[in-house]
Amino acid sequence: MNKIQTLQTTEKQINQAEFVKINGIQQFIYHQGSHYDNPVILHLHGGPGNPFSNKAYLLESWSPYFTMVYYDQRGAGKTAIRNPETKPSFQHMIEDIHELILYLKRKYNKAKIGILAHSWGTMIGSIYAQQFPEHLAFYIGVGQVIAPVQNEKKSYQEMIQRLYASKDEKRLKRLENLGRYPGETPAEFLRKMGTFRKLQVELGMCVDNKKKNLAWIKQSPLFSEEDLLAPQLSAQMLTELLEEIFYFDLVDSSPAYHIPIYYLLGKKDWQVPTCLAVEYFNQIKAPDKKLVVIDDAMHEPMLEKPDAFLQAMRDVVNRQGGEEEIVQD
Repeated sequence: MNKIQTLQTTEKQINQAEFVKINGIQQFIYHQGSHYDNPVILHLHGGPGNPFSNKAYLLESWSPYFTMVYYDQRGAGKTAIRNPETKPSFQHMIEDIHELILYLKRKYNKAKIGILAHSWGTMIGSIYAQQFPEHLAFYIGVGQVIAPVQNEKKSYQEMIQRLYASKDEKRLKRLENLGRYPGETPAEFLRKMGTFRKLQVELGMCVDNKKKNLAWIKQSPLFSEEDLLAPQLSAQMLTELLEEIFYFDLVDSSPAYHIPIYYLLGKKDWQVPTCLAVEYFNQIKAPDKKLVVIDDAMHEPMLEKPDAFLQAMRDVVNRQGGEEEIVQD
């Protein structure tokens, strides 16, 4: 990874890629910012197995305001390549986050660290926020997952309504051929998910970014050819974790949080339906909370509507309290 070794941190630019021993294995993190006094925010990527570090350069405009720490989770990206025999569990992930947060507190001499979680990352991020609030300044959820099964059922219902309204008999037949969705078991869901996602893409309910993501990754200063092996490794390593999180439901845990909670959601997100996140958000009790729903954005509002997302990020990080809910149309 020669490109990683050339990255440098200066007085005016935080630009460091490193492997750190976290919870027994070497894990990859990338720091991006411009000033050590800025808030430090740990990014928890989606997937599982979909690291964001190789796309961090796309958010370089955040550097004047935050020090972002992009983390290739156990079973993902460069961490997976370094540890190909490691099979993570949900509890492993919580323990990893905890050790990493403690490391970042020492490294930056901060009393507390913020979390920005996306998609799958919101599952481990929310639970960590409930269990270890004393280490966190705030939690920001993007594409917030409440319960995978309920997410898929809600998306299915929306799709049915759209297809009946448009009298799209061909796609209705394809959907009917799936049978009960998402099914009763993780294996059944994983078997049917590909077909369902294709239908969602065709109906404009989500976006297939595989080619664009690959192009972005290859342009990254962190890119190495071996990174292309990571998705196949992740598929082998994450099977048991995917089965475990099929039954996850955030509603089963308390809606009481002891830190500020902020949700920044795409209004048109049907991959992880925004409506379910809004329902849960309304039940949350926290010292401060704010909901921002970004118009014309789907599951990745930070990339789809970067200016609106950055403004929302700056607003919530700089808040000084006062419970409020805001929907941005």
